[in-house]
Amino acid sequence: MGTLFRSAIMAAAATVALSTAALAQDGITVGVSWYKFADERWRIDEAGMRDVLKAAGAEYISADANFSAEKSVSDIENLITRGADVLIIMSGVSDAVKPVVQKALDEGVPVIAYDQVIEVPGAFYVSFDARSVGQALAEGMLEVAPEGNYAIIKGDDGDPNTHQMFGAFMDTIQPSLDAGSINFVGEQFIDGWRPETAKDVMEQMLTANDNNVDAVMVMNDGMASGVSRALEEQGLVIPISGQDGAPGALNRIARGQQTFTIWKNAYQLGETAADVALRLAKGEDISEKAMFDKGPEGVELESILLPVQRIDRTNLNQTVDVGWATVDRICAGVTDNAPEICN
Repeated sequence: MGTLFRSAIMAAAATVALSTAALAQDGITVGVSWYKFADERWRIDEAGMRDVLKAAGAEYISADANFSAEKSVSDIENLITRGADVLIIMSGVSDAVKPVVQKALDEGVPVIAYDQVIEVPGAFYVSFDARSVGQALAEGMLEVAPEGNYAIIKGDDGDPNTHQMFGAFMDTIQPSLDAGSINFVGEQFIDGWRPETAKDVMEQMLTANDNNVDAVMVMNDGMASGVSRALEEQGLVIPISGQDGAPGALNRIARGQQTFTIWKNAYQLGETAADVALRLAKGEDISEKAMFDKGPEGVELESILLPVQRIDRTNLNQTVDVGWATVDRICAGVTDNAPEICN
C-alpha cells in the first residue's frame, strides 16, 4: 500500500507541476477562507496552495474565521470584494455558507469546497475520501483493540465529513459490536473539533466509567492531542487513533502517546486545490474529476478525492520519504522504546 500511495503522490505532484507551469501568468487572485486555521494541520495545506500559486504568478489572499460560522460568511463576502477570481472555502459549518457560496457562483466566481463538502450545485469538491478514512479508523482500532470498552470521540456534528467517516467506521466495526467483543461506553460529537473540548469530554467519559476504557477512537489528531493529555493525567496507556498525520501526532506515535493516525497528505491537497482553482478561473475543464454524491443531501458535485494511509510506529518513515515530516520532528523527546526511525 505504501508504494502505491507514494506513486499516487508522485503522479499527482507531476500533474500539478505540469498544469501550473502551463498556467503561469499574472492576474488571477485566489481567495481562501479558513474556518480553524489555529489547527497545526492547516498551515501545511496553505503551504501547498501558496507554492502552486506562486509558481503560477497568481495572488493568494485569505481570511480565518476562527471557528465562527458567522465570520466565515463575512470573510467570503470580503474575499470577493477584495477581488478574488476564485474561492477555496474550508467551512466548519457548511449550511451557514451555502447562501454566500450560491451568490458567488451566481456572480461567476468559481468555488472549491475544501476538505468539507458544501452541497451547492456548481461547487467543486476537493478532499480526501472520508469513507476510506472511517474504514481505516475502524480497521486500525480492531487490530490494536479487538475487544473491550471503546470511547468514541467524533468530529463536529455539523460537518458532513464527520458523518461520512462515522458511517464507514460503523459499517466496518458493526460485526464486532454485534458479537459483543467490543462495547461503546461513551460517544460524543465535539463542536469545532476543538482539542480542549475533546480533553474535557474524555475526562467525563473516564469518570463515568471509573477509567474502565480500553481504547479511544478519535477522529482527528487535534482532538487526539487533548484526549492523550486526559489519558496521561490518569496514568492510562491505551490505544488511541487520530487522523491527518499532523507532525505533532507523528511525534506522539513515536513517544507512545498515540497508536496510529490516518495520514492525509495535506500539502498535496493544498497543491491540488490551488491547481484546480487556477484552471477553474480560466474556465478550463478538470479532466481528472469524478462525480461525488455521498453528502447528506446527495447533491452531485464534481470532485477530486485523494487517497489516505494508516501510519503507526512501524511505518513513520513513509512520511519522511515524501518530505512530509522530518526525523528530528518525529523523534523529538523520544527516549524509551523508540521506533526504528528514531534509532
